[in-house]
Amino acid sequence: MVENLVLSDTEFADFKRLCKEKDFDLSYFSGEISGSKEEIRTYRFDSPKVIKLKKLCFGFQGIPYDVAEFQQEKWSTSLPEIREEFFKRRIKCQ
Repeated sequence: MVENLVLSDTEFADFKRLCKEKDFDLSYFSGEISGSKEEIRTYRFDSPKVIKLKKLCFGFQGIPYDVAEFQQEKWSTSLPEIREEFFKRRIKCQ
């Protein structure tokens, strides 16, 4: 099972920009989910989502994002590469 990609606000903004460069538009998918980071990362959707994470007083809140239906097939094969490129870029910037 491929897990959700859980990102902070700043990371999410950078990841969304990278997706735009790759011709994918991330958009709001569903209502917030809450729990621990692990629960949000492993929350079961029909396909993995990109989750913008917010810290709450007790636990976390995640806002799921996905791509449009017509991009789903290409997205599912491209997401691992985009994820890898994103984290490589972040390491270079540190």
